[in-house]
Amino acid sequence: MSFDEEDKKIISILQEDGRTPLSAMGKELGLSHVAVGKRLDKLCEKLVKVSAGLNAEYLGFRIAIVNAEVETPKRLRELVDMFSKCPRMVFLTMTTGAYNLMTIMVAEDADTLNAIIERCSVRARKGGIRRSEAVIGEAPVVPRYLPIKVVATRTDEDAPCGINCGRCLRYNEKKCLGCPSTKYYRGPL
Repeated sequence: MSFDEEDKKIISILQEDGRTPLSAMGKELGLSHVAVGKRLDKLCEKLVKVSAGLNAEYLGFRIAIVNAEVETPKRLRELVDMFSKCPRMVFLTMTTGAYNLMTIMVAEDADTLNAIIERCSVRARKGGIRRSEAVIGEAPVVPRYLPIKVVATRTDEDAPCGINCGRCLRYNEKKCLGCPSTKYYRGPL
């Protein structure tokens, strides 16, 4: 897909403020709001997604980067499929080098972050993980807004990773807020 200078300007405006009205973009570009809308529709087919990101710093969230060396391509695909459904996952990719899987997860506080690293992350999966490394950090400076998943309806017993928070020692000792996709979640989202 090719895009021109006007498309680039539309993307730039939306990256600054995704709520910018089409009429305001049109005024800046010298186009009608209808023309901007058509361009945006075309961009949204393959290239652009306008969505709500959450300010992790404002929420007090912390991040964990977990890298893992997964033994086989089949197990790597299984883990990618499993963790792509995790509501705490904000970044997941296959890599080359010392590790072949990289994840970035978020948590509301240090206790929950430690619990997910040791119990719910890629690093805690049995079978096929040769080694892993976890790095804990504060909320990122860039990007300021993250694609943190907000789960509106919580009815599940088990998290996407297969863990049942109701049977987890850390959860029951109040050292973890639980998985946002389960009925056990006690966090702010």
